[in-house]
Amino acid sequence: MDVARKIKTKVSAGFKMRGLMLRPEASRYLVEVLESVNPSELEDVVERVLDAVEKQPLSSSMIELSVVEIAVQDCTQSCDESIDNVFNIIGAFDVPRYIYSVERKKFVPISMTTHPAPSLCGLARDKAELFRERYTILQQRIHRHELFTPPAIGAAVEEGQNKFQLKTIEALLGSTAKLGEVIVLGMVTQLKEGKFFLEDPSGTVQLDMSKAQFHNGLYTESCFVLAEGWYEDSVFHVNGFGFPPTEPSSSTRAYYGNMNFFGGPSTTSVKASAKLKQLEEENEDAMFVIVSDVWLDSVEVMEKLNLMFSGYASMPPTCFILCGNFSSAPYGNTQIKALKESLKTLADAICAHPNIHSSSRFVFVPGPEDPGPGTILPRPPLADNITEEFRQRVPFSVFTTNPCRIQYCSQEIVIMREDLVNKMCRNCVRLPNNNLDIPNHFVKTILSQGHLTPLPLYVSPVFWAYDYSMRVYPIPDVIVFADKYDPFSITNTDCLCVNPGSFPKSGFTFKVYYPSNRTVEDSRHGEPDMAERMAEMEEDMGDVPAGEDDNDSDRDEDDRLFAWMVNDDMDEDEEDEEAEDEQPLDTEASESFELDSPAERSGHIAVIDRNIMYVWGGYKNSQNHGFFDLYLPRNEIWTYNMESGVWTKHVAGGNLHTSMSGSCGVCVDGVLYLFGGHHARGNTNRIYRLPLRAPSLVWEEMRDLKGLPPSCKDKLGCWVQKNRLIYFGGYGYAAQGPHQGTFEYDESSSLVWDSLGRGWNNHIHILDLETYTWSQPITTGNTPSPRAAHACATIGNRGYVFGGRYKNYRLNDLYYINLDTWEWHEMSVPQHGPVGRSWHSFTPVSPDHIFLFGGFTTERETLSDAWLYSVSKNEWKPFKHSHTERPRLWHTACSGPDGEVFVFGGCANNLLSHHRAAHSNELLVFNVQPKSLVRFCMETVLQHKERLSSYWDCLPKHLLHSLKQRMSRVNTLGS
Repeated sequence: MDVARKIKTKVSAGFKMRGLMLRPEASRYLVEVLESVNPSELEDVVERVLDAVEKQPLSSSMIELSVVEIAVQDCTQSCDESIDNVFNIIGAFDVPRYIYSVERKKFVPISMTTHPAPSLCGLARDKAELFRERYTILQQRIHRHELFTPPAIGAAVEEGQNKFQLKTIEALLGSTAKLGEVIVLGMVTQLKEGKFFLEDPSGTVQLDMSKAQFHNGLYTESCFVLAEGWYEDSVFHVNGFGFPPTEPSSSTRAYYGNMNFFGGPSTTSVKASAKLKQLEEENEDAMFVIVSDVWLDSVEVMEKLNLMFSGYASMPPTCFILCGNFSSAPYGNTQIKALKESLKTLADAICAHPNIHSSSRFVFVPGPEDPGPGTILPRPPLADNITEEFRQRVPFSVFTTNPCRIQYCSQEIVIMREDLVNKMCRNCVRLPNNNLDIPNHFVKTILSQGHLTPLPLYVSPVFWAYDYSMRVYPIPDVIVFADKYDPFSITNTDCLCVNPGSFPKSGFTFKVYYPSNRTVEDSRHGEPDMAERMAEMEEDMGDVPAGEDDNDSDRDEDDRLFAWMVNDDMDEDEEDEEAEDEQPLDTEASESFELDSPAERSGHIAVIDRNIMYVWGGYKNSQNHGFFDLYLPRNEIWTYNMESGVWTKHVAGGNLHTSMSGSCGVCVDGVLYLFGGHHARGNTNRIYRLPLRAPSLVWEEMRDLKGLPPSCKDKLGCWVQKNRLIYFGGYGYAAQGPHQGTFEYDESSSLVWDSLGRGWNNHIHILDLETYTWSQPITTGNTPSPRAAHACATIGNRGYVFGGRYKNYRLNDLYYINLDTWEWHEMSVPQHGPVGRSWHSFTPVSPDHIFLFGGFTTERETLSDAWLYSVSKNEWKPFKHSHTERPRLWHTACSGPDGEVFVFGGCANNLLSHHRAAHSNELLVFNVQPKSLVRFCMETVLQHKERLSSYWDCLPKHLLHSLKQRMSRVNTLGS
């Protein structure tokens, strides 16, 4: 009885929270059903029942037994039927319509509202509603974002200072005084020729955009923006425009539950099905081939399609997505007959390959010039009388709408065939400064607007009552923009956005999407045989970085947008706020690194174990994309033998999740520990270990660590002492939890809407390698300021830190912390000593000396100077060397066993300029200590090898091995 009473209490409370009441018989029935539910799952099950109840047309708030029975049956079926919902194609006119209720703060199905069923012949009300709904959806999304959420009662004052409040236009118009620092959400319109206005449901206000800065994106008329500025004399003077923050699908669904916004037979979102998720991951052979502008009347196109079918015959794709236009000529009187004949030819080609005919699905999405009712979206499928014969011959074919949706297992895919990119560029209020990065601007715009065509209706007309079918909210897993613009693949807000380009106009390129690992591959006819490509399709190349900020995240003064404005994830995300608009494409890596030495790179790590230097990560210039950068492959590790001078490439296994730059790597007892870094979606605080002396190199993520870990960041430093890793500083997201130290928010850098604020910190975190526990010490003394891109060195029980970037300054201060007492000490740096710098190296070379080399100054000069710091004397001395013409920043430096420092990689010019970065793969060697007696003897023996080689066998084995290694180096250098 106690169990039943608890269930009844929970059920009653849940219904009351939604303004509903249960009839007694309905309550008894529901309690009986829920008694068999696991107590830990009870709350979720009740929520699902409530969602199922609210989907039904309710005449009152009193819930009858019949309604509850249907809801329970609905929930039961949703669990059982999900495994059958593996592949579904959803036309635009079949997409379910949900309307956001401002009063209830949730989406409700149209059946529960007073809205009439949608019709192609829309009413004037429908036209007004479509813009009002677009506004309401964006407004509720913004209000949930951390920057616009009011601080909790009793929160620290600083927390409230980083929050922003939206104003309505009505609030501006009602003010007779000047209003400063106002942020307004509204739609950009041109009510009078040459004069722009901002419009929201409460009114319109004229804009003065003469001094406005535009953040990343394509700002068209009828798009919704966040405008910051000041209001005076009926004019809103805009300082800056930004787009509303995007929101990952997971966040949306966490708030609204498992409602099926996407469509299809499932009553709940397929995201909730563990069975479908498992099936998706297990089916590694699944692939979607995406082709656009399939001109069936073109002999050359048909030849390439035949070649494609031949190549995939042994491994049929799950689906061919073929997008129009299906004719090379615009729609005319004779096109229908010609199109029927072309489809017959295509059916012949498909039937000639039985494996494909019986195993693959074919989805046809009409283009803007295919037969149909004008250019209004959504566009209905090709007429049945055109496709009837083809559908009979190819049963697994579907002619669907434009746009359409595909649900595969737990993934949601949207297909759109429209030449949107150029259309949006032509209708921009102001084009971005960097036209090379148009695809990133385009993708950010679509996802921020939550709509496929954020354009005026006279530019891109839609059926008013079906505008909701053009939404991309919640954000799907994949959006295919079949556009005649150049092909691209960009990931933003956990959404993969793909454009295959025009098949006949782009050299017969197309895209292949692999759902199991959510990657896309560029393919082109005329390249190696298709069967060869299939064998190579799992080649693991690096990811394209979201750029490297200077943070060292420098920005020019005139590029400082406002704190509420946010940058692309590029990325995500996000790092190259630095190079302003020169942000890298988020495409898949497609370059080969098959070399006999490592590729040039910056932002990598290097450690030494015994006589071997290990190099991993970083990024380089992309050969295919101009100024864009490319992360080096995550599974690629290079070793350098200091005796033989030979580089060797290794492929590591394990679960290292992505390629990165700016990570922190140290070696302890033959194990490489890798913490933090920056990847295509932002910063991370994951930590990995790589045993270097094992038979094979395998990355292991260190999970289940105890204690509070550091925040997600990169460009930090590390000291190693007594089997402890001690991390200091860095640049990244604000820490969550009671961290000791200071976090300084970077006001000059734009935020990513989907992330926490970023900035510098001076936190210290200790990872004990024996107990696998994170901890933070309580320090005393004069603490250094927060910083990143600094350099750390361990001498005895002292952890030294020199320089780094803090705000707009690159520092030349020197501190050490006693690693036993945790007391900080500041050491004086003479005026004639090293200048302030970041991205330098600071390498212990003896128990009393640390070697400083290179870096980047506040004036953005790349340095080649070297210094030796004496710990006992607190004395700096310039170090003369022969590499003064080889400046370096963001390189690595390792101390070898014979008093040498090996500097590898780095950038030789201003990494933040608009010029191509001069990344290096050169190895610079500095002899900072006198050679040992053994080293002198070795060199002498090699010098007189003809006379002494007969005596070599008398040497101890380790010396003989070393001698032969050096001998091979001499032979190599002399060849």
